[in-house]
Amino acid sequence: MIDTCKPVRVFRNWKNSCFSIMQGGLLKASARSVRLRDVEFLVRAPGRERMLRLRRKNVHAYAIGHLEDFAQAGDERVMVPLGGRASLYDAYRFETFVDMLDHTPLLAAGRVQFGDDGTTYLNAPIFAEAA
Repeated sequence: MIDTCKPVRVFRNWKNSCFSIMQGGLLKASARSVRLRDVEFLVRAPGRERMLRLRRKNVHAYAIGHLEDFAQAGDERVMVPLGGRASLYDAYRFETFVDMLDHTPLLAAGRVQFGDDGTTYLNAPIFAEAA
């Protein structure tokens, strides 16, 4: 059971073609779409560097936030698209999550939805300072 009062970590599970939802260090659910609020994007630099060096995927990038909703694999329910702007994380091209259009680094957002159609964010995104 997921405690909606506590934050969760969500990451793309490439092996199982889904999103994994973790809380308290435990896998709580696998989902085909997830919606979070009060989100922080986190990329662990040592994990990214190891992945680039070994050319082998590992879990090093997360979205951390409070779970609003999710749809598990096989769930017939369709989540209404969040709208907003598209974001992405590509470890080979970027050190952080970025806005899809202008590649501005993203640190946080009010709401985020992960799904088959990509990742969107909404409400007061927080961008990284330009170096």
